[in-house]
Amino acid sequence: MSNAGAVRVAVRVRPMNDREKKKKAECIVEMKGTQTLLHNKDSPGGDDVKRFTFDHSYWSYNKSDAHYTPQEQVFKDLGTDVLDAAFEGYNACVFAYGQTGAGKSYTMMGYGEEIGLIPRICEGIFERVVAETDETTKFVATVSYLEIYNERVRDLLTNSPAKTQLKVREHPKTGPFVDGLSVHEVTDFEQIQELMDLGNDNRTTAATGMNDTSSRSHAVFTIEFKQASFVAGIPSEKSSKINLVDLAGSERTSATKATGQRLVEGGNINKSLTTLGLCISALAERSSPSKKKKKGHFIPYRDSVLTWLLKESLGGNSKTIMVAAISPANINYGETLSTLHYANRAKNIVNKPIVNEDENVRLIRELRAEVDRLKKLIGGDEEIARLERERREAEARLTAATTDDEKHAAQQALSQIDQALTDAQSADKSKLEQQIAASEQMMNAMVSDWKGKFDAMHQIMEDRGLAFKEAGRALTVESEMPHFVSLNLDDPLATGIVLYYIHDGTTTIGHKGADPEPDISLDHSDVLDRHCTVEFTADDGADRVVLHPCEEAMVLVDGVPVDGEIELNQGVTVQLGNDTLLRFNHPAQAARLREQRAAQQGSDGRRSSKTWVMHGRVKQEEERARQAEEELRKLREQTQQEAEQRQVQEAAAAEEREKEEARKREAEERMQEMQRRIQELEEARNRAYSEKQRQEQQRQHLEEEMKTIRLRESEEQDEAARQHEESLKQIDDSIASTMEDAEEAKASLLAADLEAKERQHEEEVRRLEEEKQAMQRQLEEARKAEERRMQSKGSSKRSFNEVWDIKVQEHKPRGDFHVFKVEVTLLGERWYVWRRFNHFKDLHRLMKSKLRGIVSYINFPPEHVLTTRLRKSRINKDFLDQRAHDLQEYLIDLIAKTYTLPGSPFFEVDRGLLERNVAFFRKGGQ
Repeated sequence: MSNAGAVRVAVRVRPMNDREKKKKAECIVEMKGTQTLLHNKDSPGGDDVKRFTFDHSYWSYNKSDAHYTPQEQVFKDLGTDVLDAAFEGYNACVFAYGQTGAGKSYTMMGYGEEIGLIPRICEGIFERVVAETDETTKFVATVSYLEIYNERVRDLLTNSPAKTQLKVREHPKTGPFVDGLSVHEVTDFEQIQELMDLGNDNRTTAATGMNDTSSRSHAVFTIEFKQASFVAGIPSEKSSKINLVDLAGSERTSATKATGQRLVEGGNINKSLTTLGLCISALAERSSPSKKKKKGHFIPYRDSVLTWLLKESLGGNSKTIMVAAISPANINYGETLSTLHYANRAKNIVNKPIVNEDENVRLIRELRAEVDRLKKLIGGDEEIARLERERREAEARLTAATTDDEKHAAQQALSQIDQALTDAQSADKSKLEQQIAASEQMMNAMVSDWKGKFDAMHQIMEDRGLAFKEAGRALTVESEMPHFVSLNLDDPLATGIVLYYIHDGTTTIGHKGADPEPDISLDHSDVLDRHCTVEFTADDGADRVVLHPCEEAMVLVDGVPVDGEIELNQGVTVQLGNDTLLRFNHPAQAARLREQRAAQQGSDGRRSSKTWVMHGRVKQEEERARQAEEELRKLREQTQQEAEQRQVQEAAAAEEREKEEARKREAEERMQEMQRRIQELEEARNRAYSEKQRQEQQRQHLEEEMKTIRLRESEEQDEAARQHEESLKQIDDSIASTMEDAEEAKASLLAADLEAKERQHEEEVRRLEEEKQAMQRQLEEARKAEERRMQSKGSSKRSFNEVWDIKVQEHKPRGDFHVFKVEVTLLGERWYVWRRFNHFKDLHRLMKSKLRGIVSYINFPPEHVLTTRLRKSRINKDFLDQRAHDLQEYLIDLIAKTYTLPGSPFFEVDRGLLERNVAFFRKGGQ
């Protein structure tokens, strides 16, 4: 990384994703050298091209293109500069910005074999450590991993990051930091990889409408790197802090279709990114050489947790790189243009990075420079002549300077040379020698103190059997003897590595404070006073380490419970009780495994350490027994099968996660639909309540009209009865008159016509008798009809239970449907009909058409529950019984509220009239 403090900006375009391909999107991004061109083909004036120039423009759209940029090239351009800065003692930062699904995580972390910047930088650190480590130079590295989710900081290197809500505080010298964040010391890349995998598994991701694996939080992976050396009597101690940031993508709700929790997450992401943009704009304006910039311009770092944590990286002591990830599709034109403007502002920021050096070491170096300067002053005329030459050169540079900065630097250098020349001309040799002696005495005391601490650390390491040794491509801290390493990472106060040594013979492991005191004391409640023993036998080069669990002690090796003795091999994990987890290291065995790995795979192999440990154990068994070739083959086949099974299981798990996310999205959509329907029902209920009040008033008015109508009908019926009686009386009078006329006619008939007239008279009498009988039958039928009518008319004055009885208690299947038995009792007459659910619905529509105001308030059983269950064939008897009960209650409610209303099909009816009016109650009808 160059010494300039300006933020370096790189832009990278990814290939089209499946969503963009389905929408047949077009590529609108073009890159020429360091230029990025963005085409707007939908512009009213034709193809509108916007041009941007950055430090790097990476074309990763199509692998077959000649100018395609792979992951290796990105690391070569950006990652190596981060490594240079770290080893020079500068702080460094790399952060990726862009819309969701733009390829930020691919650039920073990578996928599969195409690893990204973060793992490559971590691996590069330890490759350089191995290359530069010697007896006078030592290195220490620690890592931490956090995410900012909904403006809350979580530690990703704990077992339950969701429960760890950490706070951000600010140190007056070192700047913002996270209080309580776990820091883990690492000695090789494999350890970093394990912690990185743990953090990635704990990170919050979810599927959205634009990205199936969208990051729902900002992630910051931090490496704190320290190096100490002691060369030619001068100490050096430098430190570097590397922040590798994977930002969550900016989102538009209309594109992501986010709802519920996803919507809340997107809002917080956009809030923090907006604050980041404001900070970048303010920093760019502050760094601008324009004379119009504001004095004391405010930078809103604290408006977001993200910008507060990255305060030093954005505008302070850091060398910073920004990677802007963009989409090539025309459907994302707005987001791509916003990202490019974002990056264009960021390249104007100028930081002020400085070398992070220990204060004592810096003072020692300054004292050394002061001693050298004083010794030169003793040189007399030669030193004066040299300073005069330097003064003439400084005057020439001042004359040639054109800018204010160049003039200021030349004037400062000239002033320093004038001061040195004055000191040299007025130097007193005896006083100079006294100053040199005093400075050297102070410097030697400080060097001795620093060297004492440096040597004391190494002496402790030697006494404990520790040493820095090369392990593959990394620098590792190893013991010459077998040992356990504590893996209890859940303790937030544990910042170092705890080693437990195993000596030749028997080593006891038990609870702290037990009597007698065990060789290895553990302070956990579930560790027994004497938990287990470990025997180390080094005879004949066997180097066997055997563990013996004590009675009732809980011991697991690689997760498998152990109740008898077991030989421990390199890399196994040993669990004692529920809380104590140890890793077993066997240096001699590990050395043999490394030799086997180098012999079979080569020095540049990338096979995992766990695979080589398993392979080494098999080789060790071969050396001991030399009869296990067939067993080795079977073990390899089993390992391959297990790997294939794991791949299948992981694929199935990934598919299941995708399905689960899809189900969650569907459930959220259904929930929103239900909420909308509930709101509509609430509005309908309010309208129904108002309508019910209006109908109640109308009902009262109708009842008053009914009373008037009933009174009028009663009078009309009485008049009709009187008219019937008068008609009967007239018929009787007519018959009597006819009889008298007949008698008179008979008496006056001539004898000749007597017989004919008698026959005619008899026929007339017979005809009148028949008419009388017919009239009596009609009168009887009219009387009975009037009685039935009066009876039904009286039914409207009687209670519902005295007139009606409705029961729906039985049901049975009929074809693809179920029918319900409706038992009706009306004025003592009983019959039944079988009806489907749709028949009830037709009756409801009929009644609404006749009496809309009243029937609208009668609840009809919901149709969708019944039809859905019928369609899915999951009907049970309890459900149908409940449905029959609901239909019975509906019929009772319907008839009870309408049988007293004129115009209702149920008003003053008997069975015959009811069956004529309503087909639903007609036996054999519908």
